[in-house]
Amino acid sequence: MSLAQGIVDKAFTNRNPEYSKIQSRAVKKAEIEINEFLNRNDIETTANPQNQGNILVVFIHGYSSSKYNWLDPDIGNLGWIKDYTSEPVSIDFGWHTIPPPMFLVMDWSLSRRLAPKGASLVMDKNEIEWLTYSQKSPFGKIEDSVIELFEILKAIKRVYGHRRIILIAHSRGGLISKKYLDLADKTTVEKLITFGTPFGGTFLSALDLLRIPSKYFLKRIRWIRKLWDLSQDRHIDDISTKQMSPNSEFINELIKMGCRDDVKYVNVAGSCSHISNVYTWQWQFSSLKINPKLALEKSIEREKLVAEKKNPIEWYNLPNNPKFQVYNWKLSPRKIFEIYPKIGLKEILQGDGAVSIHSALLPNPNVKHYILHKNHMEISCCEEAYEIMIREIKECIKD
Repeated sequence: MSLAQGIVDKAFTNRNPEYSKIQSRAVKKAEIEINEFLNRNDIETTANPQNQGNILVVFIHGYSSSKYNWLDPDIGNLGWIKDYTSEPVSIDFGWHTIPPPMFLVMDWSLSRRLAPKGASLVMDKNEIEWLTYSQKSPFGKIEDSVIELFEILKAIKRVYGHRRIILIAHSRGGLISKKYLDLADKTTVEKLITFGTPFGGTFLSALDLLRIPSKYFLKRIRWIRKLWDLSQDRHIDDISTKQMSPNSEFINELIKMGCRDDVKYVNVAGSCSHISNVYTWQWQFSSLKINPKLALEKSIEREKLVAEKKNPIEWYNLPNNPKFQVYNWKLSPRKIFEIYPKIGLKEILQGDGAVSIHSALLPNPNVKHYILHKNHMEISCCEEAYEIMIREIKECIKD
């Protein structure tokens, strides 16, 4: 394995999605129909055409992501849902005759990857119908994705009849949803729930400087393209984050429009900018010391475990000759640095690493606000987020 491929494997997820959905024959038939009507093949849903008048949740993903943000969050977040809250444990290589190399750095790693369940599974468990899709262009002009949302909702009405719609959106998906609501004369959307949406803009707009090289690498490098285009049928016409910059024309117009009276708004902001730790692995100092007394104790323990026919995993690394095997080799992790470092940006100091708390909350007294101690990627796929989703959906069902 090349060094580059090793880095890719540590940092990103390059695997096939793993998820399930509850579908009857009627549901599968309707899913095919809505895809054919829109000339698509990416829409996934558990909606039944017979359930007219019921709640239907429409999931809308964020910048550079896909429908897997809701189906398989590990893939939807490129493998960057990390357990940064706990340290990795030391690795015991057992007892040996000679000591390990004193200063050899064996490896480096990131915080352990987590694979949370998708929001779609939570909806299925609570018998709530849902629909999601991958935006044709997850980069570039937000208006293009707004038009796409108009088309999706129009197709929903054609295939599923009248449905009470709840939009659940992450990051840029919240801007798409809010812009749709600002433009629509009439809508079947009853509630918009956003997670980490930069209503007031974000410093990530500075990435616009990299749009030309980014466009090349995102399209031309196979493993990079697979990260955002698993199906290999999405495209990039433009890469731009200018619309998400604070005080941009788009952001100012969005704020100016305010909130509709006939739609309920729920905003969820994150307050943790930490996304991972980076470690090197090195031999513990105790590994360099001769320890015949402990070796003898472990050797006796080994004999006892073997006599009891215990699994070799329990006794394999224990010494069988304490006269010679007197060095216990153990690798321990040492944190090099944290991602993100505490630099002076409000998105980092008072936000989820990409969006500040202030930016993620619409300045309207009628908007319901939540703040979770989560970063920008995990905020839409953690247990606390799912509890908010179900609570807010059930409030609409009761109404």
